[in-house]
Amino acid sequence: MIYFRQSNYEQAANYAKQCYKLDEKSGDPDIMSSSLNTLAGIYIGANQPKEAEQYILKGIALAKQAKNSARMAVLLGMASEAYHAQGNDEEALKYIEEACKIEQELGNEYKLMVRLSQKASVLIGLHDYACAEILLSKAIPFFEQIGDKQSHAIARNKMGMVLLCQGRKIEAVEQYRIAASILKAIGDRGNEMHSRKGLYESLWSSNPDSAKIELERFNELKDSLYNLASAECLARYNAEFGTDWLQHENERQKATTQKIIILGCVLLILFVGGISLLMNRRMRMREAALQAIINELQPQKTPIEIIGQEELSTSDQELLARLVTAVKSNMSQGDVSIESLASKLCLTRGQLNRRIKSITGVTTQQYVLRIRLEHARLLLVDNKETPISEVALECGFEDATSFSRAFRRTFEKSPSQYRNER
Repeated sequence: MIYFRQSNYEQAANYAKQCYKLDEKSGDPDIMSSSLNTLAGIYIGANQPKEAEQYILKGIALAKQAKNSARMAVLLGMASEAYHAQGNDEEALKYIEEACKIEQELGNEYKLMVRLSQKASVLIGLHDYACAEILLSKAIPFFEQIGDKQSHAIARNKMGMVLLCQGRKIEAVEQYRIAASILKAIGDRGNEMHSRKGLYESLWSSNPDSAKIELERFNELKDSLYNLASAECLARYNAEFGTDWLQHENERQKATTQKIIILGCVLLILFVGGISLLMNRRMRMREAALQAIINELQPQKTPIEIIGQEELSTSDQELLARLVTAVKSNMSQGDVSIESLASKLCLTRGQLNRRIKSITGVTTQQYVLRIRLEHARLLLVDNKETPISEVALECGFEDATSFSRAFRRTFEKSPSQYRNER
């Protein structure tokens, strides 16, 4: 548990496995399921749901054998979390429903509300927003009443996502704002990031200036968490390889310390160099992704060689091409929501966001907006008699004002200025 608290998951798992081997000798299914519960929790914490899965399923079988309903509910909840993390929400739903049933039978109201909040996450993944909203409507006032601030805020974040996915952006803003305020007060920066991201997405179309503020706060939180993680790693490195060695007076040990320091410097240089190469690669991928948009939107022009195209896998290129096609198909209907596009691509919103972010380095919403604006640039030049308001509608904007604002923010000139210069 000490190593787990220090986020040293490898060591934590090593000791947990030794515990399980000792408990296995007892032959007691209850004790064995307890060890497996700990081991699975370590892998869940390390964001390795596939590795956790085998320990969870074995633990469930043993807890059932021991007739330990309370532990069964915990392990079933973990199973749901593991399958949800792997994108298998159908399987996740089966396990969380069983966990809810057990908690209800045990009369544990608090844990039942925790399970209902978990179930809401799974339902969001399955696009069953109505049912997710009902469950969160039960959980939120309960957590608020008993003073569980973190669970209350997390449930509010989930409710914000439910409302945002249904296009109820004003209501979503209210939920995300309450969550952000609570999480900021208790210092939970990780979950506050989710609140800020939700506020950015909810405010973007109606209040881009406020959305920008939330995006800046999101980036601040992301950077602070990165710096904190780096500082903790550095502190652990110094504790293991620095201070203890420097306290020894033996010359041989001093020489060894110097070697370790030199090795550490070399590793640090290699690490920084690797990060630099990775960032350059990401930049080339972003350029390639943007160029892919332009090429897709300008089929009548001679294709331009895409810089860094070889960096993108075939599946990534296919996804970008399918997304461009989906956006172009939906624009004239005014439905360019991420949910609608994800559904057309047979993906969940979360899956689409993760794929686009990893390929392009920007959010799906930013990427889709750029597709629409690139298309608008073509229309402004090729159809100079078309009113700006019609161009806006054809590119999926609700009105000419929001279109002009987005266009100016991206290209630093109004649509009219752009058209007149061409």
